[in-house]
Amino acid sequence: MKLRQKKRMDYLVDITPLVDVVFLMLIFFMVSTSFNVSSSLKLDLPSSKATAQPKEVKQVTISINADGRLYVQDEPVADSDLRKRVLNISKGDPNMRVVLRADAETHHKRVVYVLDTLRGLGMSKVGIATVAPQDEK
Repeated sequence: MKLRQKKRMDYLVDITPLVDVVFLMLIFFMVSTSFNVSSSLKLDLPSSKATAQPKEVKQVTISINADGRLYVQDEPVADSDLRKRVLNISKGDPNMRVVLRADAETHHKRVVYVLDTLRGLGMSKVGIATVAPQDEK
């Protein structure tokens, strides 16, 4: 009697559709995730721990007091004369440094006005002066 021998068949599981589904789910969750950005930051812009540059370099100093009045090299200047005064001091050199000293109570609008005027003159080396924070005890 001849018994039938069973042939062993190898079954292959194709995991390609499974990988496709996993990648689609990953993309879906990445796209649908939202990140909350908190805008309740308390900033004290006028203080900084950075030290001042010890090297003396010719620069233009523009100051804005709490009332919004402008001073160039510690001399009062009207808004309409700011551009002309900066050009006279810098002699048209767009690479000259400009230090902007604004009071902590100054309206942001005044600082933006000065920065826009400097950008219009092509001056890109602008620094904002700060004071070192007082040690808290």
